[in-house]
Amino acid sequence: MEVIEKIIECSRSDLFPFYPLGDIHVGPVHFHEELLKAKVKEIHSNPNALWLGMGDYADLITPSDFKRWDGAILAPWMKGKEDNIGPTQLDRLDEILSPIWDKCIGLIEGGHETSIRKYHHYDVMEELLKRANGKKSPPWDKVPYAGTQCLVRLNFRRSGGASHDYIIHARHGEGAARTTGARALAVLRLAMTFINANIVFSGHLHGQESPDIPERLVLKGGKIKSMETIATMTGAWLRAYMQGVPPCYLERWGTPPSTLGCPRIVINPDKHEMTLEKSRKTMTL
Repeated sequence: MEVIEKIIECSRSDLFPFYPLGDIHVGPVHFHEELLKAKVKEIHSNPNALWLGMGDYADLITPSDFKRWDGAILAPWMKGKEDNIGPTQLDRLDEILSPIWDKCIGLIEGGHETSIRKYHHYDVMEELLKRANGKKSPPWDKVPYAGTQCLVRLNFRRSGGASHDYIIHARHGEGAARTTGARALAVLRLAMTFINANIVFSGHLHGQESPDIPERLVLKGGKIKSMETIATMTGAWLRAYMQGVPPCYLERWGTPPSTLGCPRIVINPDKHEMTLEKSRKTMTL
């Protein structure tokens, strides 16, 4: 468990869009590179935008992974690189994300990163953090390592005025829930872990379910107040059930299609407001 704190100077009129980017799965032809590049452009164009990496950045499946490996699904730029899976996919990922490293508040480790480190002795997270921080060794002072889950304290400070905290609890996630209800329940369970979190992010299951969280009552300054929590799954960038290409492992296992893209939460510190906006891509795959 990691804790990240970030102080953000703001004015009364400032709005801060926050993006959880995860389950990107760079490597196979099913990765929707154009959609992610459009999102990176959106984040880059807004000076107040922030994002958190949610894990599974690259697919990182090697030939020794007999259950999931299929060389036929590799993107054209991966052909001939089967003996250099990790570094090749990491280079592509860094190329895409490099315009927005300065807006990243941390990188969570996903299951694909853990697997290649454990079984192939290649620490993708360390290599990715080197790129994000522009240096070869820790401490990672610009973009910190966020563990498999983290708590983030965003402290919005107005010059000569008030200071407001927003607490985020984010976890890459686990399991194989296939229905909307099961994925929503996974988010709801996570939201019960740290009940003072304003925002809860859960990845891994490739959906954007966002169950309603009842407002919590808290005692603050001698007064009973209500606290709102927004909880959501964070989507994915890996397509399935595509025509004209070999099926990826999602299709082979009968997993529902990913909800492509990611949600964003717009934070208004001055009015103590948050707005959840879904970002879905409806298209013929």
